Amino acid sequence: MSCEAVQEALAGSAVDPEVRAHVAECAECAAHERFLRALGAAFSADAAPPLAPELLARTHARAARALRAHAPAPTRGLLREVVAALAVLALALPVVIAHAWLVAEGALALLGGVLPPLLLEGLGVFYFGTLALAVGTLYALLPIWVGMVRRARTEAS
Repeated sequence: MSCEAVQEALAGSAVDPEVRAHVAECAECAAHERFLRALGAAFSADAAPPLAPELLARTHARAARALRAHAPAPTRGLLREVVAALAVLALALPVVIAHAWLVAEGALALLGGVLPPLLLEGLGVFYFGTLALAVGTLYALLPIWVGMVRRARTEAS
């Protein structure tokens, strides 16, 4: 059982034998139990006397330590992660362009003798416009995706 779990259990009303055994062996947990008893005695008195300066100092130190322990992790490296994801997508861009060129050349070879040139140009504009919008959307959503992955990682830890 960890010291943190034991110290949380000591704050409860019923303390099991496993916690008592840990407190008997661990100096830090024994000190925490004494601290809790002193704090309880200070609050249970009828006319609450002013808290002793040492008790107040220890309380402030414990609260500061608890706040530091549960502070959110700094968000370093966001730019680096976005740039890395953009680099991966940049590697895919030549493949997308080559594929689009092959589709356009194949369509021209297959349909060039059947369809009028104006209709072929319209199909090409529609195809390349749709492709440009899709690739642009992919690149625009990249920072949102990186943020979601970072948030999930932070929540999991």
